[in-house]
Amino acid sequence: MTAAKVGFIGLGSMGAPIARRLARCGFAVTGCDVSPEMLEAFDEPETRRSADPLETAAGSDLLGICVRTDEQLENLLGDGKLLAAMPEGGIVILHSTVSPDLARKLANLAKEHGIGFVDVGVSGGGPAAIEGQLSLWVGGEDADVEKARPWLEAIGKHVAHLGPVGRGQEGKLINNLISIANYGMSAAIVDIGLSMGFERQQLIDALMAGSAQSFALGVGPRMVMPRTGTGAPSSLPGLHDLLKKDVDHARALPTDQSRALSSLLAASEFMLARIRRAAAEAEGKPTPADPQETVDGYFAAIRAKDIDALMELYAENATFTLPNGTVASGKDAIRKTHQMVFDSGSPYPTPVAQIAGRDATAVEIEALLPDGSVRHTTNHYRFDEDGKIRSLSVYMRTG
Repeated sequence: MTAAKVGFIGLGSMGAPIARRLARCGFAVTGCDVSPEMLEAFDEPETRRSADPLETAAGSDLLGICVRTDEQLENLLGDGKLLAAMPEGGIVILHSTVSPDLARKLANLAKEHGIGFVDVGVSGGGPAAIEGQLSLWVGGEDADVEKARPWLEAIGKHVAHLGPVGRGQEGKLINNLISIANYGMSAAIVDIGLSMGFERQQLIDALMAGSAQSFALGVGPRMVMPRTGTGAPSSLPGLHDLLKKDVDHARALPTDQSRALSSLLAASEFMLARIRRAAAEAEGKPTPADPQETVDGYFAAIRAKDIDALMELYAENATFTLPNGTVASGKDAIRKTHQMVFDSGSPYPTPVAQIAGRDATAVEIEALLPDGSVRHTTNHYRFDEDGKIRSLSVYMRTG
């Protein structure tokens, strides 16, 4: 058993189980949370509780952090005061899923204060944390990771040191993107089956008995099942925001495989849209428009050169930026602008070889021109809650 003094800031659904596991493995744990409810719920024997992050840091050789957002993490560490309060040679162990760039920035700040920094993505959930069965993606300098290793081996069954700080975040984001995309594809195939007249659970059971079987198929469709009157919908907005945070961070992954990333992001965006729809249905609210349906309608109108159908998709204050930089705003101006574009035939050649959703705010088109060249067009847009387009800009290149 180790006598290392441990502070743990953030006692939510993941942080509290990790802190409990550490205490049960012999670490002297001080649990810290600014929420009185979270702090009161942390009732692990032989642990201390504190509502003061600075006090917690000052008494910690190893300081775990598991807050929810980038902003919360920045507010906690960004001014350097908490890092300065830690004993020299201490280690920050970050379990939050945040931007890899933010992790690297804070690691550099920690180094200025003589503090090591290890970013550790976790997967498995609270029960796995309690049992020490988490999967961990670790980023950090070798010496810092070795100092943190007793902690990591206490909570993790699979510990993968992937490289310097930031790699833990990137590994976790790749894992989460695969998971969310798989949830989305599983929910999509069940939607397709329902539209064909299959019974939901019968279809899922049949698929789970075949080669389509997967964890995502067992979970994804359940996330978006109708829940009217069950009281469960209160969890859906939080689930949506949690998944969306990871999807947004995944957009910035440093890869040149844009088409592969686009495919995963498109499936992930479908899942987010289905969660929004499920939340609205459960609360008896009008179902929000699916942005992808609006995008599909946009391109259908473009191909048909149907200006009236196109304008139905726009909100009153929409703007449109032409490839030459000309900006039009308001429906009348946009109508004239699109008509001019239609008359010129310039940005929308046919046949369209591919239209692929890249992310929540962009769609990529590759169009084969009659002369054999390929025109690449990227459309950027933004949606109101009703799915109306609020702004759209078009960028083109040929080659």
